[in-house]
Amino acid sequence: MELDGVNYAGTYRVMTGTVVVHFANESKFASYAPNRPETVARWLLTDLCRKVESRRRKAAKK
Repeated sequence: MELDGVNYAGTYRVMTGTVVVHFANESKFASYAPNRPETVARWLLTDLCRKVESRRRKAAKK
């Protein structure tokens, strides 16, 4: 997936109505009803990418 010109790759799996996404030692999960699991996985991966990038920027300022 591409976010702000940078490519990111994470993994996801679908279990009993829930999508679990893993990226950079972080995990996030959510129910996917009524959306497709792939769509919810992309949303969750976007959130995780922004969270990790924010932490990196804050660490670089210190």
